[in-house]
Amino acid sequence: MLMNISKQNIDSLNAILKIELSLADYQERVDTVLADYRKTADMPGFRKGKVPMGVVKKRYGIPVKVEEINKIISDSLTKYIIEEKLDILGNPLPKEGEQIDWEHQEDFVFEYELGLSPSFELKISKKNKIDYYNIKADDVMIDRYAEDIAKRYGKMSSPDKVQEKDLVYGTFQELDAEGLAVEGGVTNQASVSLDTVKEKKLKNEFIGSEKDAVIILDPKKAFENDTDAAAMLNIGKEAYAALEAKFSFTIDNISRMQPAELNTELFDKVYGEGVVKNEKEFRVKIAAEAEQMFVGDADRKFQNDAVDFLLEKTSFDLPEAFLKRWMQTVSEKPVTLDEIEQDFEGYKKSLKWQIIENKIAKENNLSVTKEEAVVETKKLIRAQMAQYGQVSPEEEQLEKYAHQVLANKEEEKNIYDRIFAAKLTVFFKSVFNINEKEISYENFIKLAKS
Repeated sequence: MLMNISKQNIDSLNAILKIELSLADYQERVDTVLADYRKTADMPGFRKGKVPMGVVKKRYGIPVKVEEINKIISDSLTKYIIEEKLDILGNPLPKEGEQIDWEHQEDFVFEYELGLSPSFELKISKKNKIDYYNIKADDVMIDRYAEDIAKRYGKMSSPDKVQEKDLVYGTFQELDAEGLAVEGGVTNQASVSLDTVKEKKLKNEFIGSEKDAVIILDPKKAFENDTDAAAMLNIGKEAYAALEAKFSFTIDNISRMQPAELNTELFDKVYGEGVVKNEKEFRVKIAAEAEQMFVGDADRKFQNDAVDFLLEKTSFDLPEAFLKRWMQTVSEKPVTLDEIEQDFEGYKKSLKWQIIENKIAKENNLSVTKEEAVVETKKLIRAQMAQYGQVSPEEEQLEKYAHQVLANKEEEKNIYDRIFAAKLTVFFKSVFNINEKEISYENFIKLAKS
């Protein structure tokens, strides 16, 4: 009896694959492996490579038989699924309850359960309306961006008195109950940004103070962030958590960023000579740049809304019993079916979208090539280097860097996913009826969180 594979459909979502295996299907492979074992076998009482085959078979025969049959089964399952173009979910699972006598059986019948991907119609048309939000930069945002640019090109000064936005450099010294410096206590020099001071009374005490002024504070009440406060005192998180003392802070220096004036000198530095001629054009330029940065956010919102629409409007069943058992077998740690049941709805939604997405990709030839991944990676490298003020390398070196990045499987997946998501957004824009709406960034964030 030669190896035979047959499929029996249980229903539209479940099937059984039966593999019949005879001695002739695996014996030659087993004999070849055992012969190789004999060449290298080193057993007491025998010269290396001269161990009788009967002894080799007695020691290694059953494990080799099991391993070779499992290899044949695995290869046969994969080949059959590919050749028959079976669209399966998860992996084939051995049918429960099968008993095998590896020592005495020569012929075998293995049965595997399959979970089949559902068949369904995907109906997308211009009748389906999806909102697309064009995020507009309002005056408050433009003011903030202009202020940030002015600060970036501004100059540092060292004034005599502290103002609200200043950075104050000084020395922390731990105090005892009487307000005296603790000998051997915590002391450290650090900068304090008044933006991080949460205690209003303390902030007012800083404002107007001069160099050499001494301010008494409780760091746990004074600062917004415990991690930052511990860093200012140069102590660990545990030590900070146990800290009960007050500190003196002696002002050693005051730093103030003097923003650049909004004039042609600044505009030329930011955009090049003569590109922006006045403050009105400067604000228009800022608004356009900000709105361009928001396109990615708008696209993600649009894509998420399109996904939710398709999940809601597309109906099909899944082989749930099979999927739960499959999830149990592939879990990194032992889990019960009851535990799987608790998270199954979330998994089912994710799988449903994966099935829909695969159908969209297959029917519309949406895929990502290696060349596209390299181009995208080079673009990301250039952007990152520009962010840090570095000159982009020559094309040959850039190509080398890109391939090095893509050699990392996690980075490669992220880039492929990024490109595919962009293609999916373009596809959605072409098939849905887009209802464009203008919205401020602030209201967009509220909408996205709702």
